[in-house]
Amino acid sequence: MGTILTPEELPRLGVAAVIKNELDALQEWVAFHLAVGVEHFIIADAGSSDGSYAYLCELSRLGLVTLVHRRLSKVDDASSTAFAYQSLLAACPTMLDIVAFINVDEFLLPLEEESTQENSETSTKCSTDSMVHPDKLRTWLRDIFSDPAVSALALNSACFGSSGERFRGDGLVIERFTQRSSRTFRYNRLYKSIVRPSRVQHFDNEHHATLNTGHYVNSKGAPLQWVEGRPGVSRRVCWQGARINHYAVKSVEEFVRGQVLQRTSNTFTAKQGDDYFARFDRNARECYAAQAWDSHVYLKALSLPCTSTFAVPVNAPRQPRWREMLTASLSWWKQARYAFVHAHAVPLQLPITGWKRMWPQQSRVLLTQRGVLLQASVSAAGLSPVNSNVKLVCRWHEGVECVFPATRFEFTDGDSTSGTVHFRVELPVRAGNVTLSAVLTTEAGEQRIPLERLTLMPDASAQELQASALIGRQGWLFLDQDTNASLYQHLGYISLRQEAIDNWVTYAEQLTTLSGQVNANVLMVVAPNKERVMHAYHPYPMGAVTPVDQVVEALPDDFCLYPEALLKQMGDDAYHMTDTHWTQQGAMRVTCEAVSRLGLAALEDAERWFAEDQYKVVQVRGDLGSKLNPVRRAATPRLNSFDHRELKCYDNGLPNFGRVIVWENSDAFLDQCCLVMGASSSYMMFPFLVRVFRRVVFVHSAGNIDASLVQAVSAQAVLVQTNARFMVRAPQLTWSLHDTILEKTEGVSMEEHTAAFAQRMPAEQAALAGWGLAKWNDCLPEGWFSA
Repeated sequence: MGTILTPEELPRLGVAAVIKNELDALQEWVAFHLAVGVEHFIIADAGSSDGSYAYLCELSRLGLVTLVHRRLSKVDDASSTAFAYQSLLAACPTMLDIVAFINVDEFLLPLEEESTQENSETSTKCSTDSMVHPDKLRTWLRDIFSDPAVSALALNSACFGSSGERFRGDGLVIERFTQRSSRTFRYNRLYKSIVRPSRVQHFDNEHHATLNTGHYVNSKGAPLQWVEGRPGVSRRVCWQGARINHYAVKSVEEFVRGQVLQRTSNTFTAKQGDDYFARFDRNARECYAAQAWDSHVYLKALSLPCTSTFAVPVNAPRQPRWREMLTASLSWWKQARYAFVHAHAVPLQLPITGWKRMWPQQSRVLLTQRGVLLQASVSAAGLSPVNSNVKLVCRWHEGVECVFPATRFEFTDGDSTSGTVHFRVELPVRAGNVTLSAVLTTEAGEQRIPLERLTLMPDASAQELQASALIGRQGWLFLDQDTNASLYQHLGYISLRQEAIDNWVTYAEQLTTLSGQVNANVLMVVAPNKERVMHAYHPYPMGAVTPVDQVVEALPDDFCLYPEALLKQMGDDAYHMTDTHWTQQGAMRVTCEAVSRLGLAALEDAERWFAEDQYKVVQVRGDLGSKLNPVRRAATPRLNSFDHRELKCYDNGLPNFGRVIVWENSDAFLDQCCLVMGASSSYMMFPFLVRVFRRVVFVHSAGNIDASLVQAVSAQAVLVQTNARFMVRAPQLTWSLHDTILEKTEGVSMEEHTAAFAQRMPAEQAALAGWGLAKWNDCLPEGWFSA
């Protein structure tokens, strides 16, 4: 711990803290510091009752946290805080070169070189993105501690206020609170210490340490000058290279709740609490320096256990000791009797020399928000350099794989061609077969080496994964936890293997042949993922290549319409804020483009058909807003000058797959029939397709094709519509609408039956025969339209 750093060597950085009832803040705090280069945490729990201790135990099992025994951590006053810091100091692992002693409401933030302008950080988030680099902080610390005489570094605080927020909002702390005090605020003179642990004699308080040898410096590298008799208070505020962002109050709700959760012998009275909040609620300057790290923090949080599984209600009665022991014993018995993971070893091939999986274990798994946590390491030799040339590939669907970058690297004796590559990732799957491989990039090309095959057994005690809404910037909602792993598609981690792309090419060729047999023009319309078009509001970074990009590139241009660029031009009008689907205005633009691509009309003429449409702003909750509690709504324009339902002639009312709808419009612009084999995004296109074609037949199939249906309807135009997130698998041309209807009518619940009844509309048998749909109407149960 007292080693001298070489000019090329980055220090191994740790963070030490004392916590009590900080479960709500822990995941972000840990993820943020992992993002800026912290390797390990030393934490003392001061008697938490909200689940914090259990969560820290999970992090300890992952090797991220050294957890100090709870009986050493009853922190109620300054003297016991210093004692707890001594315990933390004694527990510092020898692998760490330097350790920062901070609190959970404090964030160790890298900065640019100090500017003479007070407003140097008030620029927008986009202009601060250049400040973000995972090695930025450690590179700066290496320069500071390269002087062997430096034993401790004092970092001044920047106090952040409530930003006017009364209640806890959405997003990270670093996103929500972007207003701080001026530099001259007197409490910014308080500093926290980054020390070489072996050179610390003891801590005088939580700010300042007495050293055995060496001296303190400030963030400029100059000798620290503190106020005489007040160690922990510097004479001047120095923000250069790094500082401590102190979120002392947050919102009013969070401040009050924090006071309740962290009750100690010196808890504030109501008057003292009001005074403290007023003292630290400073919002003089806008500052986005920490917010620039938000996407990196979200990424790091993916590889951490989910805190919600550990949460304990504030007013929950404390369990008796015997009940806690019984629960632990039953948990151990279950783990001993039930194998969560079955592993199948695979012989390793050079240059892979070692593979070690720490999690999941045979008797235990760590659940994450979307699946299970995988922690493993790969040892390799003979690669140059090893750190950027080894990735982990996980495959749980045929033809689809998820490629994860490494979490960190350890070189062998300074040799950059060999070492150990560590991975800690979230597998977005809870049960099933998973194949693990290493992808090596060498001068000869890409090499794949099998590592292991896992079978994840379902855990009956774990909550079943359901699609949810991911809250983005400015309240925009995005799909998450769905079976297509939309988030990982957005990140660019999921890719298709060549056999999956070949399936799409075969699908396009066979569909083109089928449409030629019935003399119909065919076009596939792919609705882009909302997160791709509205990526500026998505909390996670967007990957370079996604499965839809791979498929669109492989398909013929005249077969596929992928309107991502078109919708991006529309800005916020392209998608609903609280729904996964495009707006009616976006659907109108796509419909016009589709008509033009089919050669039925010029684009300008098609747009002119809908130029006089009128829209009314309404509040829409959408399929994402309804997933939140309370339900969220957002304003969106809705077409009110035309209602396609007035022209509907038939609707079998089935929910989703297997639904069949027919419209007739004698005043349509084109005297043609259009068959739409579509998905949910097609519904927004109905008001426009119905006015373009004399007859529109819609079948909810997500691009799957029933050849007999195509031949029976004999449409002049066939639109195949699917959504980008579904493109991890090619649709089928052997799909049967008849079988789907039978399956859906047998399995439909009474609730779905009742909800869909209002949508049903029967038609005369002669009309059904004329449309070519009699066969698929006859397979409905007797009394379907009257029950």
